[in-house]
Amino acid sequence: MAKQYFDPYRAMSEFYRLDNPSEEEQFVFTEAMDCIIRDSEEPADIEAASFNLAMYYRNIKDFQLEKKYLEICEKQGSDICKEPLGLIWYYGYCGDTDYKKAYKLFTECNTRRGLMMIADMYYYGQYVERDFNKCREIIDGLFVDVECERHDERFQISTLFPEISLRFVKLDIEEKENDEFDLDCILAARRILSYRQMHRPFWGNIQTMKEIIDVTDEICQDRGCTDVYNLLSFDVGTGTILFDYDGKNYQIDIFRDFEDTVYQFEGKWYRGPVDFLEKAQINQKRITSLYDQINISQINMKT
Repeated sequence: MAKQYFDPYRAMSEFYRLDNPSEEEQFVFTEAMDCIIRDSEEPADIEAASFNLAMYYRNIKDFQLEKKYLEICEKQGSDICKEPLGLIWYYGYCGDTDYKKAYKLFTECNTRRGLMMIADMYYYGQYVERDFNKCREIIDGLFVDVECERHDERFQISTLFPEISLRFVKLDIEEKENDEFDLDCILAARRILSYRQMHRPFWGNIQTMKEIIDVTDEICQDRGCTDVYNLLSFDVGTGTILFDYDGKNYQIDIFRDFEDTVYQFEGKWYRGPVDFLEKAQINQKRITSLYDQINISQINMKT
């Protein structure tokens, strides 16, 4: 029997159609990308495969391997790798923080997220001298760009509007200038980020969502529990949360374990709401991919 031909490009395409790939499917994908990097003579293919692998390892929080493949991508003369490399140095994901390298990469990548990170550096005085006005100028300019895109379906899976709006509104709050427009923006940020998590889940977006919810609560109190992301507000206390999905009732039990909040759901344990939202599943589907079909019916919490 002839050996079956392995098409790495087909394997890549099939992987990106999966909602919740198994370990075997993830293994096939990584083998496919390594195959392209090893065998292709086209720099563009090597660049794309190495970047795809880097983003895969970023999603599973293996930052050393993310950095390895971003650097392979960089050797192809790519600019696409500079923004995520800058994030690695900015946040110290591989152990060392280097704001100088991060600033250089963010400047060179010439992307809106790169500019957003430079604004953060001006706000906190990281490598550059702290300058609130410079931060405000950059964020205001970026906000004008993304605000006109937020109703465009092509941008509904982008995190740029949520991230930039979050910064825009927080600056308004700091200057005591927040109003109904800011509330509208932060609610739109929540909606778009929720949609993004349905279709392209990423662990880092959960933390951004928590910040969005915190800012929303600061602007407008007593909004109630509207969807599963409100669980991010329940990081203290004990109790139960009841919800229904697809005609079936479910219960989340929450209790304290020393300094941590622990979630128990469907026989599994999660260390706090972020861990729960990153990993919890119903019928092998992520909770975050079902958020608009989940109806929270009852909340019994004690602080």
